[in-house]
Amino acid sequence: MALRILVTGVTTAVGRAVARQLLASGHTVIGIAPDPHDNLDPDVDFVCAPLGGSLLQQLADEAHVVLHLAPIEPAAPGSAGINGLVHVAHAAARSGARLVFPSQAAGQPELYQQAETLVSTGWAPSLIVRMAPLVGRPLDWAVCRTATSLMRSSDWLHPVRLLHIDDLIRFLVLAVTANTTGAVDLGTPDTTNVVVARHLLRTVAQTTRASRPATWAQLTPHMDMSALQEDWVFDFGWSAADAIADTARGLIGRKLDAGGALEVPGHLPLPHEVKVRSRSPDDGATLLCAAPDGLEGEFDDRIDPRFPVFSAATLADVLPGPLTPMSLDVQLSGLRSANRVIGQVIALGDVVAAEWGNRAIAVFGHRPYVGVSAIAIAASQLPGWDERAVVDRLLRNAPVDELLPLGRPPLAGGVLGSAAKALVMTRALAVLRHLKTQTQAYRAAATAEHLDAAALTGLPEASLQVRARLLRDRIHQGWGLTALWLIDTGVTAATLERAGSPAPVTGIDAMLKSGRVAAETAALAAALQHDASACALAHDGNLDGIRAQSPRVADGVDAALKRMAHRGPGEAELANPTFGDDPSMLLTAAAQMATTLNSDETPADASAPKPAERIATTALVSGEMAHDTTMRFTHELRTTLRELGTRWVAADIIDVVDDVYYLTCDEVLTMPGDARLRVKRRRAERDRLQALRLPEVIDHRWQPLDTN
Repeated sequence: MALRILVTGVTTAVGRAVARQLLASGHTVIGIAPDPHDNLDPDVDFVCAPLGGSLLQQLADEAHVVLHLAPIEPAAPGSAGINGLVHVAHAAARSGARLVFPSQAAGQPELYQQAETLVSTGWAPSLIVRMAPLVGRPLDWAVCRTATSLMRSSDWLHPVRLLHIDDLIRFLVLAVTANTTGAVDLGTPDTTNVVVARHLLRTVAQTTRASRPATWAQLTPHMDMSALQEDWVFDFGWSAADAIADTARGLIGRKLDAGGALEVPGHLPLPHEVKVRSRSPDDGATLLCAAPDGLEGEFDDRIDPRFPVFSAATLADVLPGPLTPMSLDVQLSGLRSANRVIGQVIALGDVVAAEWGNRAIAVFGHRPYVGVSAIAIAASQLPGWDERAVVDRLLRNAPVDELLPLGRPPLAGGVLGSAAKALVMTRALAVLRHLKTQTQAYRAAATAEHLDAAALTGLPEASLQVRARLLRDRIHQGWGLTALWLIDTGVTAATLERAGSPAPVTGIDAMLKSGRVAAETAALAAALQHDASACALAHDGNLDGIRAQSPRVADGVDAALKRMAHRGPGEAELANPTFGDDPSMLLTAAAQMATTLNSDETPADASAPKPAERIATTALVSGEMAHDTTMRFTHELRTTLRELGTRWVAADIIDVVDDVYYLTCDEVLTMPGDARLRVKRRRAERDRLQALRLPEVIDHRWQPLDTN
């Protein structure tokens, strides 16, 4: 049953994450906090106000459940103090709403026991969730405190029970829909110790000098797990040791701080929160629907009339649409995050920065489009970008009225022309200092976190669900690194231009381009070119026949498949098969390439740099590595989703395995009760959009083209 849930402290890190999951589960979320947050889901009915008074009572009267997430410790970010809990408990009692209160079991006993007594003796039906010390890569104030406590504790071998934030969120989504009251202690079924924790954290745990985190009053509080085992059906996704390892992941490129971890300048740490799409610009401008009546997709963007022109000219081959909801959710949000990485380097004003971050790559008809209006402004500042060339390449002579019909919005500080490029160059060099090392670490993480089919089969369902969330974050990290390599390419191009050898960046879509598949295909084509029988078998996709007749060619195919099993046509679409799934796709592509070459012609190495780019060979290889590793993590997510889909088909939750691609990543973490209906509706929408042919260039609005 869908509920109306009032979440206090909704703009805290945990509050935002819980709100997303409650919305994904089909509930209505009302949120209250003293300050807004840019990354609060826009579907939350948010009220910016302190706790207390008639407004709180009015909100509680409208809710079935009140989830109190505002911290009670005075020093914690977003704290409402113990008085805030008093107001919330009173409002819940008067409204008859059920009150759910997560309490820190490791916190100061005087404070938290007082809070628990206040809730348990109130008139509202209530549930107290006593949390073990929190860990995980979302490094809010509580996780930073746990990490600090583990690093400073002298009780090395005493068992420590922990709780990953992912599992807290999953449990709270379950708890708000249950009728259970009383108290439950929540922590991992297993324990670890300080020795293991220090081993995992010592190389990455740094603290800020100005605001060092405190430690928990009792790192190992007494916890009675009997209520959880007897009254609840809940499986944990993270073991204690794995949860600490995930904390270490999040700490790379960050420093522990009392208010939550801070990013280290010049680093791109693993993201742990999806950047939301703004429904409307902060300056109050209205976004307009670009689709004809009845044809707007669920995941489509709307257009700011100040930036009305978009093009799909350079994306169709890499991201062929209409994309599935899962791919739109994971890949497009990752590309938006990558655009924001670039936006931090550019000297944009607020209006342009918002457009660039939200719609530099937008979605219409569930197909990706490049924002030509926004990229025209960005290209004028980015080193190595030619504004006119980039725009011409995107428009391909398509008639448009004006790229910026209301004129160019003001930029940050009014910086223009060569001065802007010089400023951006300085910023770029600062963020690129550690890029190669970060890319190598990203590649190593892909190897360390790889799980084959047998390993996935052995994982509990909850572990698969939290793994999907981790892999989404890894994909977003990869797109961010790829964006930084795009900046690096521009810096190199600007240097070459001054040396008389220009090699301009082709546009934002260059993030999605890769020469790896073409190079491997060309190498196979060269082998097939001199073996007519093997080439004929390859045309038919007959790998077994090639193994029997041409072992040498077969060895080359096997080697290529080992390197390229995670790649394939339209590889960013999670529902698409890869070469590892269907080797015949690689064979037929190589055979077609072989037949187009003269008998004495050797296929060109598609990955070889042009003469003007020879100075950037190392950068090109590293950029290709970042892209390829992003595709590795994409395939890891693909196989994880397949395993989940297989289990859900067996459990009669969905009808076919591919239905999992019609959910979002948040919905996979906490499966909604109406999952079948969502899948059916989204399949029908995708089929409808598949039948339409959209224009290559959109100017304000689009109309479907004649399919004949």
